[in-house]
Amino acid sequence: MEQFTSILKKLLNKMGLNVKGKLLTGNEAKEKLAKDAAISNTGLTEKEIQFILTKLRQANYTGAEFELFYIIFSKLSNLLSKK
Repeated sequence: MEQFTSILKKLLNKMGLNVKGKLLTGNEAKEKLAKDAAISNTGLTEKEIQFILTKLRQANYTGAEFELFYIIFSKLSNLLSKK
């Protein structure tokens, strides 16, 4: 697989496409696309999710509010970990 990635990078460079970072192929690429699609369905970027989580952490909650906070915080954290 590494040999294929190396050959692909060389070919893309000759075509004038400079590949920076890791080139994903096969199952890695499929998993990345699935994770990106899940997050893009929310309409929120990674930075926006981090901002919301930070603000949620700073607030004070009582009783039932805390339960709702925990549910929302968990869902947003799961979205962020998929990214």
